[in-house]
Amino acid sequence: MATKLRKGTVDNPPVGSNDPDQDGSLFRALLDKMPDGVFVAQDYRFVFANAALPRMLGYTYDEFVGLPFSAVIPPEILDLWNERFRARIGEGDEPPNTYEVRFLCKGGQRKLPIELNANRLMFGGQRSVLGIVRDISNRKRTLEALRESEDRFRGSFEQAAVGMAMVDLDGHFLSVNPKLCAILGYPATALHALTFQQITHPDDLDADVELMQGVLRGDHATYTLEKRYLRSDGSARWARLTVSLMREADGTPSHFISVVEDIHDQRMAQAALADSELRHRLLMHNLHAGLLICAPDARITYGNPEVSRMLHADPRAVIGKSVPELGCTFRDEHGSPLSLENDLLQRVRHSGRELTDLVLSIHRSDDVPPVWALVHAYPEFDTSRRFSRIVLMFIDITDRKRLEAELLADRQMKAAALDAMTSHVAVLDRQGVIVETNASWGRFAERGGYGRGKSFNGVNYLDVLAHVTGPDEAYAKAASDGIEAVMAGRSPLFQMDYPCHCPTERQWFAMKVTPMDAQRERVLVSHENITSIKLAEEAIRILANTDALTGLANRRHFLEIAEEEFARAQRYNTPLAVLMADLDFFKAINDRYGHAGGDTVLRHFAITLSSLLRDSDSAGRVGGEEFAVLLPHTSLDGAQAFAERLMECIAATPPDIDGALAPYTVSMGISEIDAGSKDFSALLRCADDALYRAKHNGRNRYEVLTAQDRSPPAGG
Repeated sequence: MATKLRKGTVDNPPVGSNDPDQDGSLFRALLDKMPDGVFVAQDYRFVFANAALPRMLGYTYDEFVGLPFSAVIPPEILDLWNERFRARIGEGDEPPNTYEVRFLCKGGQRKLPIELNANRLMFGGQRSVLGIVRDISNRKRTLEALRESEDRFRGSFEQAAVGMAMVDLDGHFLSVNPKLCAILGYPATALHALTFQQITHPDDLDADVELMQGVLRGDHATYTLEKRYLRSDGSARWARLTVSLMREADGTPSHFISVVEDIHDQRMAQAALADSELRHRLLMHNLHAGLLICAPDARITYGNPEVSRMLHADPRAVIGKSVPELGCTFRDEHGSPLSLENDLLQRVRHSGRELTDLVLSIHRSDDVPPVWALVHAYPEFDTSRRFSRIVLMFIDITDRKRLEAELLADRQMKAAALDAMTSHVAVLDRQGVIVETNASWGRFAERGGYGRGKSFNGVNYLDVLAHVTGPDEAYAKAASDGIEAVMAGRSPLFQMDYPCHCPTERQWFAMKVTPMDAQRERVLVSHENITSIKLAEEAIRILANTDALTGLANRRHFLEIAEEEFARAQRYNTPLAVLMADLDFFKAINDRYGHAGGDTVLRHFAITLSSLLRDSDSAGRVGGEEFAVLLPHTSLDGAQAFAERLMECIAATPPDIDGALAPYTVSMGISEIDAGSKDFSALLRCADDALYRAKHNGRNRYEVLTAQDRSPPAGG
């Protein structure tokens, strides 16, 4: 049987009472009303508990009292628990009073994380241990959520495709991400020793500093500037800088968030993207409950030290006073004043019912921060059911409220950082389900036909990719495999460029998949529009391979194509003919019509030639007025027919130069691949020799020459 609480077991009876029996029943009632658990342990058993502790662990009071330690203490710490118990009831120094452990709930299947405060106690004339138990499972879950949020944001920051920095008010770099180091060409350690002023181009520095001062003055909340940075190698790099000022909770400027987007190539092609980093430190502090006991006339009859601390009052001075006389004010969650005496106390007194979970802020003066409390108020009745007192219990939740505000700010700031990115970003869980997207993702989806404000949270991205069919199926399969490889840890990251065309627009995107935490519980998927880069690459490739005047392949590109076709014809033993063409008396054309007229004739010939080519044929300008034609799967007869059609078309449609027709002729040499053709150069020389033979034989004609019957040309 559990030992009953007896008179004389408490050294310091409550202030303001002269009846010992009344004090004992009062404090037993107070213990049962407390949210924290209380126990007394003797002989390796729990011999006393208040109502809260059995309820925490899933027991009734009768089931719990009398339980041995082994029923509540996990086996892995039972020996240490017993050792500390023996030390605490012995004569020596007590072990630590407060520490965190886990208690087994009823049935032994679930462990409850608790904070224990243990002290020696004489109970029933025997040395015992008094324990106060606080359920900290909610705090553990909150801290885990904070850790996951910080890891998720840190992953976004470190893996961002844009430069990002935290800069103090004097311009020193506090924190930089790898992308910024890559843009500026400095390692992070070097940047930490520099200011942004030192690496800003002198011509851009005044504008940057002036905008920064404007933000500090409050002229604007943020600014964007295109400026030049000086890289470590001395070169200048254009970037788009976006700067926002971060403030402390009291509004004091703290630091700048700088997002650096590489636009050096965008001035000619495409830019990098920007993001921002936020750092927040959260602290949870464990506080005991404060108690106020008021008589029916609302006078305070008892107040413990904790409530005195929360009310900023001397614990010896609260007895006999009303709550308003303490000099503090109360406000609800919305900031509206609340009278405890005329509102809370009277509601409990008139209704006879308890009020629970009221969130109030306690204000003492303007220069002292308010204390937030979770307030429970309940009536007490004597044995005749007459109203005797009102008990107010204050649980300090100041840290929790600060934590909630910081969590909200953290989520808002991280969401704002993601929304500031122009990349389409989504965060996936381990199953591939979308848990978060940024604004750019939503805007792109809206352009793709989804309704405004469409939420993609809860959509399985891997399932979407698995159902893609048609020409994009291979890209979707590659993307799905890449995401799963990063999730499984087989790859540190995945990148892929892919086309995303529509009937009215050609687009390309760069997809990047990176883990956001070490456990890869979340991965970040970003899609960056690289259309400008791809179009620029395509334009450069065309310029490198094309003759600017005629639009035909230039000599280098034509020879590359010809070598491939020659090898293919030899491999599969298929016909291949080559035609060399030279405009007759082109110097006379230039002399008569000028170089502009000569260019007109060259373009006319190229257009006429191109109109006769098949998809498999190729043509190129290999000299001033010399052209070469490659005719795969074409015999000498076919090549001669082609030459005749070309000569006919040239004669039938002479170009117009300054309103007058300017007829011209062309001489051609034809050759085909045969056993004597060692390489394409030899084949081209045969056609060239045939061309010179046509020139020698009167021009405006073609001649045929093969490797077998080749002989030196008769003239120039």
